[in-house]
Formats: sequence, structure tokens, C-alpha cells
Amino acid sequence: MRWLRPAILAALLAVTGYPLVWMTFSALRTEGDLRAQPFALPMRPSWENYRAVFAGAGFGRAYVNSLLVACAAVAVSTGAAAAAAFAFARMRFRGREALFLLFLAGMIIPPHVTLISLNRLMGPGGLDLKDTYLALIGPYAGFALPMSVLILRTAFEEMPRDLEDAARLDGCGAFGIFWHVALPLARPALATVVIFNALTIWNEFAFALTLVSDRGMRTLPLALWEFKGERGMMLGQTCAALCLAVLPLLAVYFAAQRQMIRGLTAGAVKG
Repeated sequence: MRWLRPAILAALLAVTGYPLVWMTFSALRTEGDLRAQPFALPMRPSWENYRAVFAGAGFGRAYVNSLLVACAAVAVSTGAAAAAAFAFARMRFRGREALFLLFLAGMIIPPHVTLISLNRLMGPGGLDLKDTYLALIGPYAGFALPMSVLILRTAFEEMPRDLEDAARLDGCGAFGIFWHVALPLARPALATVVIFNALTIWNEFAFALTLVSDRGMRTLPLALWEFKGERGMMLGQTCAALCLAVLPLLAVYFAAQRQMIRGLTAGAVKG
């Protein structure tokens, strides 16, 4: 029965990977060929669909907007969550557990319930931040905090107390322990948080649709939505646009995966 597990894994890989493979091949085929034989291989690969995507109005700008917003929101949420999680895990102060439960309460509230309030807050009568990067970075980072704090607090709690005591003997304060000891040991958890937040923020649609009306500030999900409407479901060009949209997520995943492996290896070695 040794063959059973590899066979199951191969079947799962085929089922989950087939849509991505089909999308990649379809992006290299002409529209007529794709509609005539949807599941055929690209016998004569063509880059025309990719050229048409970049020739469309605003797709490149939307791509850059999404990169800026996602990178900023992931950096802010991960940094703030790491600091908060370290305080909750390794420090003792009054109201610690109550404040931690308050953070976790954010997981109970569906983010889209706040759309109307955020729309008024970001509008002219409030902060007047609509159609700016801050209008998206703030909510994205805020709603990513509860889950990030939960994951990282668990990782920091598993840090051996002996390492913390040794760092204090070497003259490290709280920030030194956090920066030089806790963060390196928590690299697997940090990589998990980065992947999860990047995936969620990159694909977010509702907040961008509500808080962005300027075509020059729209993000990639909005561009894909409008692209589909403008093109009347041109399958080849839509697949090309989706292939381009997937590339940053794959890059983040493989980069963070390397960090996870390094963190696990470093944590397994004891001096």
C-alpha cells in the first residue's frame, strides 16, 4: 500500500493544478482556436493576448497600484502584529488578556459589515482619503491584524525561556530580544502570516470597489472586472490577464516558503 499515498497526492495535484495549467495554455492561443477547441494544446503559441492586455487602458497602472497597496499593507500588518504578539506572549502588564481578547474580537466581525461606515469615514465629510492609497492600506492592515496576532503570539510563546534569559544576560532589552531572538525563531510563522495576508489583500474586491472611484487608482481586481466587461469575455485575453495577476502571489509563496524551510532548519539545530 506504499503506492496509495503518492497516488492520492498525484491525483490532488492534478485536480488543483489543472485550472492553472489550462489558463496558462489558453493565454497562448488565439481566440478563434480557443473557442473551437477549448481543451487543446497551443500548437502555435502566440503572445498576442498579453500584448492586448497591456494595450488596454489602465491595466499596467492597476497592476502597480495593487503591488504598492499589497506590499504596504502586508508590511504594516505584519510589523504591527509581530510587535503586539510579542508583547502579549512575553511581557506581563495589567489588562493583557483583556486586550488580547479585544484583538481576537476583530475576527468575529465580518469586514464587509464596515463598508458603509468606512465609506463615510474616508469620504469628504470625514478623513477625505477616498481615491488614495491610504484608503485601502489602512483597512487592509487593520483587518489583517487579529489573525496575524493570533498566529504570531503562539509562535512567540513557544520560544524557550532560556534563550530570553541568555539575551538579557548579554545586555539585550525587550526590543533586543524581540529583534535578535524572537523574530528569527518565528520565521515560519512570519512566512505564514505574509502568505495569508498577501493572498487576501491581493484578491480583495469589495473595499477597492467602495473606496476607489478614480480609474487611475483602481487595483487589479477592479481592472480585471472591468476588463472582462470591456472585452465581452475574450477568453484568451482574460486568461492572459489572470496569468499576470497570479505571478506576484507565486513569487511571494516561493520566497516565503524558502524562509519557512530556513526557519525550521535553524530551529532544529541546538548548540
